[in-house]
Amino acid sequence: MSFSRVLRLLRCTGALCLAGTSLAAAQAGRAPAAARAARAVFLDRQGVIRWKDDSGEVMLFGANYIVPSASDYRALGYLRADRKKAIDDDMAHFARMGWDGMRLTLWGDWENADRQGNLLVNDHLDLFDYLIAKARDRGIYMLLSPIQTYNANWPDALRDTTPPGFSNHYKREELGTNPAAIAAQATYLRQLLEHVNPYTHTKIKDEPAILFIEMINEPVHHPADLAGSVKYIDALVDAVRSTGCTKLLFHNVSQDFAITEAITKSKVDGVTFGWYPTGLNSGHELQGNYLRTVDAYDRMKAPALAAKPRIVYEFDSPDLRTGYMYPAMARAFRAVGTQFATMFAYDMLATASRNLGWQTHYLNMVYTPRKAMSAVIAAEEMRRLPRLKEYGAYPGNTRFGDFHVSYEQNLGELVADDVFLNAGPTQSAPPHPERLRRVAGYGSSPVVTYEGEGIYFLDKLRDGVWRLEVHADAVPVADPFVMPSKDKIVTRAIPRAWPMRIALPDLGATFSVTRLAGTPLRTPAGARAADGAFIVTPGVYVLSAKGPVAASTLPATVGHLALAEFHEAPPDSMPPVVEPLVATAYPTGHPLELRARVVTAEPPGTVTLSLRAMDWGSFRRLPMTRTAGYEYRAVVPDSLREGVYEYAISVQEGTTVTTFPGGTHQAPWDWDWHGTGLWRTTAVRPGTPLPLFEPAEDVRRLAFSRIGDGGRAGIFRLVSSQRSGEPAFRLELPTERNATVDDYTASLVVRDRLAARAADLGGATAVAIRARGTGPRQQLHLTLVEADGTSWSAPVALDSTWSDVVVPLSAFAPARGVSLPMGFPGIWNYWMSPASGRGGPGDAVRIADVERLQFSVRRDAAPGERMAPYGAEIESVALRFR
Repeated sequence: MSFSRVLRLLRCTGALCLAGTSLAAAQAGRAPAAARAARAVFLDRQGVIRWKDDSGEVMLFGANYIVPSASDYRALGYLRADRKKAIDDDMAHFARMGWDGMRLTLWGDWENADRQGNLLVNDHLDLFDYLIAKARDRGIYMLLSPIQTYNANWPDALRDTTPPGFSNHYKREELGTNPAAIAAQATYLRQLLEHVNPYTHTKIKDEPAILFIEMINEPVHHPADLAGSVKYIDALVDAVRSTGCTKLLFHNVSQDFAITEAITKSKVDGVTFGWYPTGLNSGHELQGNYLRTVDAYDRMKAPALAAKPRIVYEFDSPDLRTGYMYPAMARAFRAVGTQFATMFAYDMLATASRNLGWQTHYLNMVYTPRKAMSAVIAAEEMRRLPRLKEYGAYPGNTRFGDFHVSYEQNLGELVADDVFLNAGPTQSAPPHPERLRRVAGYGSSPVVTYEGEGIYFLDKLRDGVWRLEVHADAVPVADPFVMPSKDKIVTRAIPRAWPMRIALPDLGATFSVTRLAGTPLRTPAGARAADGAFIVTPGVYVLSAKGPVAASTLPATVGHLALAEFHEAPPDSMPPVVEPLVATAYPTGHPLELRARVVTAEPPGTVTLSLRAMDWGSFRRLPMTRTAGYEYRAVVPDSLREGVYEYAISVQEGTTVTTFPGGTHQAPWDWDWHGTGLWRTTAVRPGTPLPLFEPAEDVRRLAFSRIGDGGRAGIFRLVSSQRSGEPAFRLELPTERNATVDDYTASLVVRDRLAARAADLGGATAVAIRARGTGPRQQLHLTLVEADGTSWSAPVALDSTWSDVVVPLSAFAPARGVSLPMGFPGIWNYWMSPASGRGGPGDAVRIADVERLQFSVRRDAAPGERMAPYGAEIESVALRFR
C-alpha cells in the first residue's frame, strides 16, 4: 500500500492521550521495580547450573557492557555524553530485547586499584556500582569479570602511561607467576567483593544479580608448569572464598586449551569460552556466507570438561551485520551445553552512530537493527532449544526447532505459536496468529508490512490491545568496521514517517492508534487504521480493536519496561549521502539497472542519474525512482554500447541540488558544471573475460591465513610486474621452517563480480592467470569456493618467469577450501570439505554459485629444513568464456 493511499484512508479518532489519563502520566518512563534479578542458583551433580527456587535450568543471554571502563568510558567522554544516562538507555534496551544476561567487564586492574591491589574509589567504581543497580532492576543477571589484563588505554590513549593499577606495573605473562602480582590480584578481589554498592546498599560479594565470577580475563597460561598453574587458579579462588562469597567461579579455557588439565585439578567451578568465527579486525565489512564456520564448537565437548558448567563470556561475528550468524552460533552453544552467553561488546546508544567502542564489533538495538533482531532470536534459542541437542552440518542444520537461518535471505527467524521474530524480510507465516503474544522484527513479514529500516516490537497487553514500539531508521552511510572516529558517523538514525500494516486477528482492520511517547507525528496522533494500515514514526503506541482505552485498565509494565517508556536515538545531522550500488562491469545486450542508496533526513524531491561514455561529453539524464526504503534505481532501457562510462547522482531537496560524488551544489546539466572524479562502470560484450583479481584494487579486501595468534607467518605485498610494470601480488611461505605452516592462503570474495555478469556465466570455460613463481619448480593452488563451502582446486605449476596459464573449469577437482578469516581464539575450523551431497562423481564446479577465489602456497619439507622463498607473484586472474 502506498504512503499517499494510507494517508487518504486514515481517519482521525482522538486526542494525543489515552482515554482517562494525561500524556505526561503515560510517558513517565521509570524502570519497573518488580521482577528484579534476585534468584539464587546452585550447581547440580552433573555440572548443570539450576535455579534454587524451582530447580529449573539457568539459560541466560546478553552482551558485555563496558561503560565504566576503558575505551567505552572514554568514547562517551569524546561526545560529552552523560554516562549514567547511557547506562539507563542501554539497560532499558537490554530489557526491550528480552536479554537477561550481561558480562560486567571491568578494567579494575588498570583503573580501580593501585600497584598492591588496593581498591580505588573513583568515577569508574561509581559507574560500576550504578550499572549493577540498573541491571538488577531490569532483571539482568551478571558474570563479573574484574581483571582484564589488556591495556585499558587501547586503542586511543596508549600514550597515557599513568593508570595506577597493577596490570600497568606487571606484564600479562607474569600475572600468574610473580608472587607480588598474584598477591595484588588477591588483594583487589577481596576488597572489591567487600565493597558496598551505595546504590543497592549491598556488598558486591552478596549482590544477587551477580551469579558468576570469572576472576581474570584471558590469562596467559604456562603449560610447562602444571602445578604452578593450578596454584595460581586456586589462589584466585581462595581470595574470593575468603570473603565468604559463594558465587560460582569460572576460569578461561579457550584462550589456551592446554590449560584444561590445570582447570580440572583446581578448585574452580566452571569454564568460560570465547568464539569469533569470522576472525577479528578485518578492517572492513566482510562479505559472503559464514554459516559453514558455526556448525559446532567441538572444543566445548572435551570429555575432561563434561562435568563442569560452560559459559560463553565473549562471542561475536566480527565485521558482519547479518541476520543469521547469531542464531546459528546460539544453536551451537546449546548443542554443547552452554547456559550463559554474552556477545562482545554492546555499543552504547549515545555512541553507536559512530561505532566508537570496538572497531571490529558493532551491535546496538537502534543502529544495527537486523543484527540486534538476530540477537533477540538467539536469546530465545537459549531458552527454547534443549541443552546438548545437535542439529548436524550445513546446509542441513538451517532449520532447527522453530528457528530458521538463511544466508541467501540474510535472515534469522523464530516462527512459533506464541512468538514471531524476524531478522530480515520473510514470507514465513505464524502457524496460529491468534495465539501470538509477542512480535518483533526488522523488515516485513505476513504479520507486519513495514518499509522503514528500524526495529519494531509488538507486545500483547490483552485481547484486542497491543503495545507497539518503533525505532528510527538505521541507515548505513559508511563502513562501520574501518578505524572509528568521534567525528565520523557510520549509521544515521532517521525518524521518518512510514506506513505500517499489521495483521493480527484480535486487532482487526480498523483498530485505534494512540501514541504514548516518541517523535511527534506529522499526521493526527490519534488515528484509526484502514485495512490494518496507519502512519508511524518512532515511538510507543497502544493499538486497540475497540478504540482508545483507559490507562487504568492497562498493565503498568511490559516485561521490565514501563508501559510508555521509550529510549530513542540522539539527534544527529549531516549532509546528504549517496552510496552507489553499482557493479564495475555489466554485459551489453541487456537493459541496465543502476541502483544507489540516497540518505537524507526527509524524502528528496527528485533523484537523477547522469550517465555518459568516457569518450564523448554529453550526459544522459535518467530519473531514479525509489524502490524501497532509501534505495533508488534508474533503468537504461536500451543496451549500452561497449565502453567505459562515468556517472553522477543529483539529489534535489527543496530548491537545492547536490551532486555526488563530491557533494557539490551543481548539476551535470548546468552550463558551468565542473565536477570531477565521477564514479565509473563498464559495459562489456558477452564473452569478454571477467577480471576476478586485480591486485591494486583487491589487496585490501583479501583475507589471509593466520598461523598462530600472533599474526600472519607468511609474507604478502604488492610489487611491480617485471613483465608489464603493472601491480602484482606476492604471496609466499616464510623462509624459516615452522611446523604449523603447511598452508598459506589468501582469499577474495568475488560474488558480486560474478553476479553482475550472470547472463554470461553459462558460457564460462576456464580461469586464466598471469603469474610467476618466486623460484623454480613451484606450485600455486587456485581454488574456487562456492557459497555452501564446496571447493574446487587446480594446481598451477610455475617457475621464475612470467607466464599466462589457462586452467579449464573441467580441471578443477573437489578439494578442501580454507575458511577465512580464521576463527579465533586458536587455530581451528581451517579446512572446509564439500557440503553434504557435493563433490561426488559427476559433480562439477557451479560457477554461478562461486563466492570466493583463493590462492594457496604449500610445500612439504623435512622438520628443521631451511626453505628458499616459496610462493608466487600474481598479476591478474580472469574468467574466460566461449
